[in-house]
Amino acid sequence: MKITRHPAGAPCWADLDTPDVASARTFYSSLLGWEALELPSGYVNLVLRGEKIVGAVKLREGQEHSAGWTVYFMSDDLDATTKAVEEAGGRVVSPPAKVSVAGSAAVYEAPDGAVFGAWEPDKHPGSGLVREPGALSWFGLSTPDVDGAKAFYGQVFGWTAAVPPAGGAVAHLTFVGGVAEFGGITSGPEGAAGWTLHFGVADVDAASAAAVALGGTVVSGPIEAPGLGRVAVFKDTAGVTFALVQHA
Repeated sequence: MKITRHPAGAPCWADLDTPDVASARTFYSSLLGWEALELPSGYVNLVLRGEKIVGAVKLREGQEHSAGWTVYFMSDDLDATTKAVEEAGGRVVSPPAKVSVAGSAAVYEAPDGAVFGAWEPDKHPGSGLVREPGALSWFGLSTPDVDGAKAFYGQVFGWTAAVPPAGGAVAHLTFVGGVAEFGGITSGPEGAAGWTLHFGVADVDAASAAAVALGGTVVSGPIEAPGLGRVAVFKDTAGVTFALVQHA
């Protein structure tokens, strides 16, 4: 689905911090059909059918968080979002900062340790395609404190959490004009809270075989996820976790 404006609180972008940008470009482009557009800064936009989907950048020495995907949620006021994060018990990892003419970004840590970002756009509105093959399609949060996570993100972004289907978990994002189901919250071990990005595919079994052939490692699946579809979780060639989803 093409989108030109993400509602406040919605997942709107993701960055991959990786020690090897060239290998990541090859892996994900081959798997998901992306093209790579490198900026003079070294930042890489990964593009599908002319629409920016996600970005990739080389992991910097001394950077606090390790290699991985970071999801960014839309903010109409980054300073207000930062204040809300702190008031809800979260921590600022990277304070709001201008990213040239694209917009402004900040990175935070939730009380359970999960890292996420917020984006206030200027020229760059975020991902141009969502919830279709090759695009960001689902966001899974694993946390040792499900109720705490519901309360934290509800206070910061205004999300509401629905009763999950049997065997599954679903979080709902509420925004003016309606409700959009975008992700799930599941119980996980202490010290390992985090978001897993799910990219859409037309056939998760075929895509899983392709991921392995490209050097990825299967973590789990493919399996049926109630209320979502068929899902498989992997590590890419740098050991970064991501998932593929074939929506029901």
